Amino acid sequence: MKRRILSLMLCLATLLTMFVGCQEKEIDENELVKEQATRTAVSINMWVVTENKISAETEAAVEEAFNAVTKSRFTTYVDLIFCTEDEYESALNARFEAIKAAELAAEEEEQRKKEEARSLKAAGITTVAETTVEETTVVTEEETVLNEFGVVELKYPVIPEDQIDIVLVLGRDRLIDLIDNAYLEDLDDEISDTGSSKALNDYIHPVLITHTKINGSTYAIPNNHIIGEYTYLLINRDMAEKYYIHEASVSDFKDCLTLIEDIKANETIAPVKAPFDDYLTYFWGEDIEADDFSVIASNYTLSMKQIGTKGVPSTGPSNQKFNVTDVFSTKHTEHLLRMKKYEEGGYFAKTDDEEFGVGIVTGDYTLRFQYEEDYIVKPIKTPIADEKDVFTSFFGVSTFTANLKRSMEVITLLNTTSELRNILQYGVEGVHYVLNDDGEVERLNNDYMMDLNKTGNVFMAYPEENMSKDAWTYGKLQNSEAAAHVVLGIREVWKDINPELLQRISALSADYKAKLDACKTSAELETFFAEAKAELAQNEDVKYMKVMNNPDKADGLSQIYLDWFNQGWPPVE
Repeated sequence: MKRRILSLMLCLATLLTMFVGCQEKEIDENELVKEQATRTAVSINMWVVTENKISAETEAAVEEAFNAVTKSRFTTYVDLIFCTEDEYESALNARFEAIKAAELAAEEEEQRKKEEARSLKAAGITTVAETTVEETTVVTEEETVLNEFGVVELKYPVIPEDQIDIVLVLGRDRLIDLIDNAYLEDLDDEISDTGSSKALNDYIHPVLITHTKINGSTYAIPNNHIIGEYTYLLINRDMAEKYYIHEASVSDFKDCLTLIEDIKANETIAPVKAPFDDYLTYFWGEDIEADDFSVIASNYTLSMKQIGTKGVPSTGPSNQKFNVTDVFSTKHTEHLLRMKKYEEGGYFAKTDDEEFGVGIVTGDYTLRFQYEEDYIVKPIKTPIADEKDVFTSFFGVSTFTANLKRSMEVITLLNTTSELRNILQYGVEGVHYVLNDDGEVERLNNDYMMDLNKTGNVFMAYPEENMSKDAWTYGKLQNSEAAAHVVLGIREVWKDINPELLQRISALSADYKAKLDACKTSAELETFFAEAKAELAQNEDVKYMKVMNNPDKADGLSQIYLDWFNQGWPPVE
């Protein structure tokens, strides 16, 4: 009964939408549906991930609400296939493999028939000649049916087992796997300036669109989301006033060293709240995105991490590129040694809520509001999109789709409007959630739970119930300052580095990291840094990796990085 009432409500809501602006004449609802059916009815499926298993009743209710939109907008029926994340990829792989197996079997049967015919012909056995049926075009009238309420509806085709349409893609490795198996359509024509889904370029951050292409092509549409995080420098307002620190004169932690010493000598508050992690060094290793400790490293500044506007490549000064060197010739040693001395001297705050003089914290755009009353808050690193951030989740269209255009219409709607987006994320309003007086989501139950980042453009959905209703306002501000990491995309050429050399560098890095971790005092650390720097200066592998502009060492890290950088951002003449 509940499902019948819900179905009736959704049906009436759809019809009421059609009635707007038509009050001056009586409308036959059955004729109205027929008149609206100017497109061929198409059925597609869409594979999505749920956070927990959902009941058949919940699945049916959400699918009905979803199709109230897609049928009305596109004359498209969408079969939502819900899987939990632990079962999703195996289920989708099984369907892909079954289709490929059926295709292979059909090809083998066709080949068998051809070989049989050749054998019979060679033996002089006459077979019945194949007849060619003239191909004709048959125009058929759209089929309609009466639904359970007596309303005329289009009859949508049954989806065959060998059809896969919209698929959720989780991560870069999965995207590459699907592309390598020829399971994803190339979508560049669809999102081009003349494509039917060109609006996606206005709703998805350029860094996501630009840097998720594989071999120059777009195979899936990234789900737009808040990019990266800020690193903030915090300076105690009272201490800044007392010791004559002017906000404009401070741009980094090192500018506060004198203030820190003054606080340590004269005040009762903790001088420092900061992590040991070094945000000034980039490490080069076998996994280009891991950023784990390596003996090959580079210093970077804020300007070096932001190449171009919002991640779109642009020409910039040649000094924006990294200078590849050994880690003990970077600022990394300076930072670690300073932090170790602060630890020994009791400089660090002992609790999270303890007042401090100078701090470094990371978080989103709104974190500044938490501190700004008591601290000068200065962003010293704006949001940077690395590979993990860019290759989060996508919707792609399978090469086994019944209709690429219809599939892209649904993907586009999820990224550009709120109605369909909220249905997929939150289910049916009044059944699975309500909006309170402040317009915030309140879930009525846990029957239907989805990950906000895996169901489309987050900015088109209501913020989750544990989020501020202003979350998207600040998220958009954060994204307006976001850019691509300076090495985003270099993975495509990373395979060209001498693999044996890179493995030796990795082993060397592990050895030096163990020695680094064994240093218990600043004195031990200082001695180790001096010895390690001298040793690496004589290491042939490290020297090879550091060489640029030498054709004889074209498979070295520095040379490959330089060639890649100059191709994307040619030096200014």
